[in-house]
Amino acid sequence: MKAELSNALQLDLIETLPHKPYCTDELGVTHIRPKNTAIKKKYLQVNQPKLVTYLIFDIDRQGGVLAWYDNDLPTPYWTSKNLDNAHAHISYRLKVPFCTSDIAHSEPIRYAAAIESAMIERLKADRGFAGLLTKNPLHPHWQNEFWTEHEYTLDELADYLDLKGHPLRGSEVSGLGRNCELFDSVRQWSYKAIREFWAPNYNRDWNSAVYDHVEALNAQFKVPLPVSEVKAIAKSIANWTYREFTPEKFRQSQAKKGAKGGKAKGDSYNNKRLKARLLRQEGKTYQAIADQVGASKRSIITWCK
Repeated sequence: MKAELSNALQLDLIETLPHKPYCTDELGVTHIRPKNTAIKKKYLQVNQPKLVTYLIFDIDRQGGVLAWYDNDLPTPYWTSKNLDNAHAHISYRLKVPFCTSDIAHSEPIRYAAAIESAMIERLKADRGFAGLLTKNPLHPHWQNEFWTEHEYTLDELADYLDLKGHPLRGSEVSGLGRNCELFDSVRQWSYKAIREFWAPNYNRDWNSAVYDHVEALNAQFKVPLPVSEVKAIAKSIANWTYREFTPEKFRQSQAKKGAKGGKAKGDSYNNKRLKARLLRQEGKTYQAIADQVGASKRSIITWCK
């Protein structure tokens, strides 16, 4: 029965693989190959470009293959163990995959980033793991085990964890936290930066500027995101700001602020005038009233006539 389940899960995995995944037999030299060729390599890309179906953790110590059990975490979809040093990869399959490059729907990324970071902490997994390639659970070089057919929701995984303080930020950022860091930093920069590009047919120049900014920030990570993700994130931010921050919308926003500001100034003026009259009725001198309400003596005299 267990063998039948394992075979079924392997077929399901193959079904979800990219059509042309990254793969290799030796780390450091990566190839893009058709799926039927790629599954014969020791290392394999299992997540679709810009889409996360599997959360994968790299445990660089002996006994790592059961780190999930030792740390009271749920049963993984599969584990792959290196027989030479007992290091392992642990993978969880998500019930609902999510996009990693859509700024308009970034909440699942932020939630998953917090979960991933907290699980790394519990498992004592490698925060420097790039995540693009995993030990291929279909390859006989590894000791592979398919444990469960259960696909987890993010809420289910979160129930096992304390998400406070996750994902890590700044120099310690890793995994999906890198996507969040780029979204937040470049998004804030883009709100004002796009104004410098407002001109006829400025879309191409704006796209290029956003990509350069994302690329520069990505280069500061200890383990940068792959170029494909940098391009996708830059495109999402550029398109979103191009659509939401137009010259026309900016003018409308400024007009509304001006109207609110004018009303606020009018209310302030009326309040000062009323206060001046009340103070005058109390017998205060014009100069004393002027000092108290912050207006000229001439204005106080006019208001109190």
